[in-house]
Amino acid sequence: MQEQAIIIGAGTYGQVYAEYLKKNYEILGFVDDNIELKDMRVNGYRVLGNVNWLFSKCNRKVNIFVPIGNNIVRVSLLTKLEQQGFNIPSYIHPSVNMHNSVKVGKAVYVLPACNFMPLSVIEDFVMISMGVNVAHHTVLGKGSFYSQGNNVGASINIKENAYSGIGVTIMTGVKEIGANSLLGAGAVIIRDVPDCAVVVGNPGKIIKYNEATP
Repeated sequence: MQEQAIIIGAGTYGQVYAEYLKKNYEILGFVDDNIELKDMRVNGYRVLGNVNWLFSKCNRKVNIFVPIGNNIVRVSLLTKLEQQGFNIPSYIHPSVNMHNSVKVGKAVYVLPACNFMPLSVIEDFVMISMGVNVAHHTVLGKGSFYSQGNNVGASINIKENAYSGIGVTIMTGVKEIGANSLLGAGAVIIRDVPDCAVVVGNPGKIIKYNEATP
């Protein structure tokens, strides 16, 4: 008998994860705070209720997945789910090439065709899209997000909640990518990035700073 799972977020990413997860789980449905979706079916799965319904009514033995691209929302929800005793497993696609020395935290999501060299670290609540390559001794910080086709060099410390757009390259020699920073699609990062910086272009240049998040 398959374990059961609920996915928070009925948007496109949630629908994608439903397609992957249904091979290993009985998908009970989605949870979403959009009241217009209540009791509707999205990609064949019912929207069961909102997040408050989940915390007040749902069986704690059900596995909960939160494939939401907003780092702050994802981390906040996963932290609360863990505190309230829910199961928050990781999902790592079977095609992923990950050396057995890689350290993997809680509720980590990794889509197909990714490669992780020895002695890299994936901290809690990290979300990684397709075709991402990570070199040795690099740390992907808590709650960070990596879009499709990222290439990340060696011995880089990427801090919490950093967001990296499609096709970003972070060159070996960079030591740190700051917390809550945003790397724009296609950026080539050749120097350290401060906290909250927004970086675009090749070579990457800071164009502004986001407000620090709590």
